[in-house]
Amino acid sequence: MLYLHELKIGESAQILDLKETHALIQARLHHLGISEACKVCMKNKLPFGGPCMIECGGQCISMRQNDLKAIRVSKI
Repeated sequence: MLYLHELKIGESAQILDLKETHALIQARLHHLGISEACKVCMKNKLPFGGPCMIECGGQCISMRQNDLKAIRVSKI
């Protein structure tokens, strides 16, 4: 088990736990259709702690690395 920010570009994983994320982030992810058991793929990472782009369900979203550090995943 690892956190979403630890994935390398091109790696896929399944979301296990969103409980450590802030309630507002959880609500926004839920509205975008991202929840536990969703499959995600790391598309891009910006250097120096910048945002990362993940793909889930055919849509790409950008998130701060600090928010990704609270999402537990398991590699597929």
